[in-house]
Amino acid sequence: MKMLIKGLKYLSIGIALVWLVSFTNLRFENHQYAELSDDQNEAAVAYLKDKLPEVPDAWQWHTFSPEPGVDLRTGVIDYANAKGTIIMVPGYTSFAELTMRTIIKLNNAGYRVALIEYRGQGGSYRPLANPEKGYVESYETLANEVARFAKKWRIQNKPLYFFSTSKGGHITMRMAEQEELDVNAYALVVPMIQFKPGDFDYTTMRRMVTLFDSIGLGDMYAPTQGNWPPENLKFGEATSCNSNPETAQLQSALYATSDPKIRTSGITMHWARKTMASTGHLLKESSIKRITAPVKIFTAGNESFVSSETAQKFCGKLANCSNTHFPKASHCINRENLDRMDEIIRQSLAHFAANDLAS
Repeated sequence: MKMLIKGLKYLSIGIALVWLVSFTNLRFENHQYAELSDDQNEAAVAYLKDKLPEVPDAWQWHTFSPEPGVDLRTGVIDYANAKGTIIMVPGYTSFAELTMRTIIKLNNAGYRVALIEYRGQGGSYRPLANPEKGYVESYETLANEVARFAKKWRIQNKPLYFFSTSKGGHITMRMAEQEELDVNAYALVVPMIQFKPGDFDYTTMRRMVTLFDSIGLGDMYAPTQGNWPPENLKFGEATSCNSNPETAQLQSALYATSDPKIRTSGITMHWARKTMASTGHLLKESSIKRITAPVKIFTAGNESFVSSETAQKFCGKLANCSNTHFPKASHCINRENLDRMDEIIRQSLAHFAANDLAS
């Protein structure tokens, strides 16, 4: 028995030391952006050639500051006598340049298009010493700031729509049930109503991230996560997010050739905990009842990052929601197959036109 007590004592001391080292490293984290080799940089430039449109002259960059010290990069492109306003809320790690093709398509259909890079990504405010880490301070705050941004840029007495992707879809639905904002219709592309925790069981993952976050280690990367770039970065190879080698590394190529401050990489324990809690909130019957505007969602069959099944069930419980499912699509659906993405845009615009009575 004495040996057992002694062993447990040493184990406890060991665990305490590991915690102390981890906690100290997080508090004094010295982040540096990775630099690619000359060969990788050249490969990135070659890979990007003729694959993304130039930023239009009519596109205007803006800064939205919801509170002192929090500057969010946003952008707007107008249209003469626009039919209405489309607010774009991008997915996790995304930013305006990566979604410019969709912005141009929506704008050419006759709409003012305004995009917000919310806290934690793109050219916007980062809350951690390591700016690459995915971190959510509050989904309530994200939802509120998106609503305020929409109010700022909507054209008065004309319809307001949302075109939101992945995590942006989650934020948009939180906004829909939380904020007093008149919206005519929503289009959600592979919405992250619930994310997939990789090889972990969802309940096990939730318990793990709750524990780490509760003991002050929420700033740690979640398992398998880390800074950009991924190991053995190569351009022109299919990934679990995008089966098309011609477009699978577009984001990495932009990361390599742009200001490194635009990079966002893996999720943290705190990000996962906050997102799981927000999913629980969003799936409550009381939350679902508050979402009354028409919703159109697009889901993917080869999905590794979010649960299409949960998104479809969520849609089925809403007052007015329809789903288009693409069985062969992956999560990076907006870059994987441009013809398919054009169909998503076409259906979204038809959805908007069917709900065009000014709010």
